[in-house]
Amino acid sequence: MDVTAVTFPDCLPSILNDIATSCFVSVDFELSGVVFKPSGPQPRTQTVQERYVEAKAAAERYQILQVGLTTCHEDKENATYTLKPYNINLSPITQHEMDVNRDWTFGSRSMEFLLANHFSIDHMCSFGVRYLSRSEEILAIKRATEKCQSRNPVQVANIKQDDLESLEFLEAVRVSINEWLAQGEKRRDWLNIPPPSNLQTVPGPIPTGLSSMQKWLVHHLVSDEYPNLTTRGASTFVQIELRDPSNEQHTFETKLKVKKERIRKHIGFRWIAEALVGGSLEELEPDAFHPLMKIIEQPTFGIQQLADKVKSRLKENRPVLIGHNMFCDLLFFYRCFLGPLPNTLAEFQTVIHKLFPVLADTKYMATHDCGSLNPMSSLEELNTTLAGIESPKIEIDAHFSKYKFRKRTHEAGYDSMLAAMAFIKLAGEIQRNPSQPTVKPRSHTPTTPSLVAGIMAQPSNQTVPGSEFSNFFDVDTETIPMIQPAQIARAGMSLADTGSERVARLVNEGKLLPRLGDPFWDTYGNILRVFGTQERKVQLGKQVLQQEDLLLEI
Repeated sequence: MDVTAVTFPDCLPSILNDIATSCFVSVDFELSGVVFKPSGPQPRTQTVQERYVEAKAAAERYQILQVGLTTCHEDKENATYTLKPYNINLSPITQHEMDVNRDWTFGSRSMEFLLANHFSIDHMCSFGVRYLSRSEEILAIKRATEKCQSRNPVQVANIKQDDLESLEFLEAVRVSINEWLAQGEKRRDWLNIPPPSNLQTVPGPIPTGLSSMQKWLVHHLVSDEYPNLTTRGASTFVQIELRDPSNEQHTFETKLKVKKERIRKHIGFRWIAEALVGGSLEELEPDAFHPLMKIIEQPTFGIQQLADKVKSRLKENRPVLIGHNMFCDLLFFYRCFLGPLPNTLAEFQTVIHKLFPVLADTKYMATHDCGSLNPMSSLEELNTTLAGIESPKIEIDAHFSKYKFRKRTHEAGYDSMLAAMAFIKLAGEIQRNPSQPTVKPRSHTPTTPSLVAGIMAQPSNQTVPGSEFSNFFDVDTETIPMIQPAQIARAGMSLADTGSERVARLVNEGKLLPRLGDPFWDTYGNILRVFGTQERKVQLGKQVLQQEDLLLEI
């Protein structure tokens, strides 16, 4: 399903609920640039620390342009996994009022590759989902606070000496202010410049109605020369009052609250990033969940309770993260949404393990114990190799039909779906054949079936709402499906061991994914494949995880 800036507000709460109720989430990114290495022999093989420094520099220079995110839901009763693939272009443009500028850079080779795979720069900029990173949000709030506190001092004395009219006007305003202040307790609470027409005695340099320039001069004269006074503009005059610290604090807090609310509305895609890492969603307003409430059949709770359920579930259920060759993707994800990257690989390993307690790299799974030769292990090749594996059973949610008839290689949503399928198939095959974990490539012929083709050929018992064009184009309409109240924040941890003998048997038969704590995760969990380095892999944290380890506060 394509998610655009137009549809994002409606899709966001459903995506958050999908993440909260999933057993794993697979991701894939398309980038504006990557590490460039000239062709030819290298003097020596890099260490993973050297590769990290190199990839870190690329992540600091380039950006994520497109996010693929596929959620997977497990049906233990029917031993079935249902996938929902989302494809989301990210706009590199920040909203002007945020007062945050973002530089973005393209590598020529990456651009050539993206354009060859039908990536549209125009569509990305016009319809991409906007976002603010954590650091950009902090900067936007800092600048908004400064603006609310600022009195905008301007030295009106810098007016040119030959501007006699302005100088005469300013002197007349000074006289009026000084006379008003000299009245002491007898004076009015305010002074209007110019005074009401019935109080004007003789014509002077202050006209009966001020121009924009004259109002500007009054505001800045008071700001510059009368720090105990404040001004308030009107259509044709300026009102001057004594400063009231308590009232000013209230005004400041009100203005800042409004600005913070505007900033929160532009956090955009980062809400999804926060959901994936167990970050805070406290500032996401309950009103944002109205689109989800609309598709719940006969809800038994209100909007506040719905928002609380989903947010709480996202904290409690940390789905496993899946990707293919995801070392660089993790660097880009962290830099793009969360903050500056650590200087060393060791620090990065610690940080990423805290954010993603359990993850799996399908490239590592497919090449485990592969020897000194690097086998063919691209996502497309893996897709072809695994096509004949029929268990565990996989379905694509009928409402997510974009890739049913279209092969979109190197589109992030499509590739994230392939990674999800590969993980399920690999895990099942490893459980059935633990003594032969490395996937052997099949001979490639034009008739070799793809993994997606095999999945899509399976009949589905889900019905898809039609559209007036569905028969004409012979494709399904993508819509967010109706859901039952029980599907909101369902109980249970992702891939938790419930002690069920039936589930344990299905896991051993390769029909269900291994539960957390299974020896499978000791071997394949939290290890990233990094070919072209001396170590050839990066390990993240400990392998055997207790469920309480997944409850993480950021």
